[in-house]
Amino acid sequence: MQKITVKSIFLNLLKLMFIMLFVGIFSQIFGSNNSLTWVCILIGTMMYWYMDIGIDKRQAPFIIVLMFLLTGISNRIALINPILGFVINFITIFIIMYIPSAKPEYKAYIPFILCYIFDQSNPAIGNDFATRMASLFIGGIMVALIYYFRHRKSEVNHNTIQYTLKHINITSNRFIIAIKMAIGVSIAMLIGTLFGLKRTMWISMSVMSLTQIDFEHTQKRFISRIISTVIGSFAFALLFQVLIPAKYDVLVTIILNYIYTFIKDYKYQVIFITVNSISSASALFDTSTAIELRIMLIIFGCVLGYVINRINFRKYLVLLKRNLKSKERLKIGKLNYSH
Repeated sequence: MQKITVKSIFLNLLKLMFIMLFVGIFSQIFGSNNSLTWVCILIGTMMYWYMDIGIDKRQAPFIIVLMFLLTGISNRIALINPILGFVINFITIFIIMYIPSAKPEYKAYIPFILCYIFDQSNPAIGNDFATRMASLFIGGIMVALIYYFRHRKSEVNHNTIQYTLKHINITSNRFIIAIKMAIGVSIAMLIGTLFGLKRTMWISMSVMSLTQIDFEHTQKRFISRIISTVIGSFAFALLFQVLIPAKYDVLVTIILNYIYTFIKDYKYQVIFITVNSISSASALFDTSTAIELRIMLIIFGCVLGYVINRINFRKYLVLLKRNLKSKERLKIGKLNYSH
């Protein structure tokens, strides 16, 4: 837990008020269906104030806008057909994971993958799609401008996007985490589409959370996420069905969100996230159904994420790389011999 001081109490309160105001204002402008889009825009703004995405600083702002737009376009195309959707999801997730992951441990890909997952679970068609794309474009520009303003004087030289895409190393952490995320989340989305699930993002978010560079971290999160989800579900039922009168639900939710700003331990974060998620889902389902669905989909997502991360991609990609190099040397040898 974050050390609680007078300063942190005040700053965290201001941060929560700003988040609620920011998301509330833009949700009013662009519609409630885009509220989670603006959550991602805000996350990107806050993250990129402190970190860069490892791309040439002159190109980075344009790349940021394009990747936000790509999430919207790909989400729309993926709605046409489940199989086409799987392919589009895989390609898009790989791109938005790989490009900003020069240092995968910084997780600079978070705003884009979250945006893709959130918007996939809240599809936009017709006029709603135009509003969605406007949100992504305007929000992307906001993030890009903040990024450029913050990093324009940086003396760190990064590779251009052309160099990055031309020199892909399939055995690097950057490639491996991108391919794992692309496979896992694409499968989660395909399953959600085929079964018509209204909360596919609960599966996708679990896969995303468990997809780590080191499998040890995946194992720890696997146990913590399931146990904390069950605890959070019981906590929600106890608080909102037994202890707290319905008229105070909104106030209690705000208080819990404020307490969450002090929580740093993953297993405790998941408890608060679970309470908040079930609270949101209660608008679609009755409480017992929301709790059962949450637990079921989280467990399924955790199992899927665990299985994907259990596969030793590095081993197979190293073998593939060696085979490709051997074939290249053999080809060059034959050309030299023929001359």
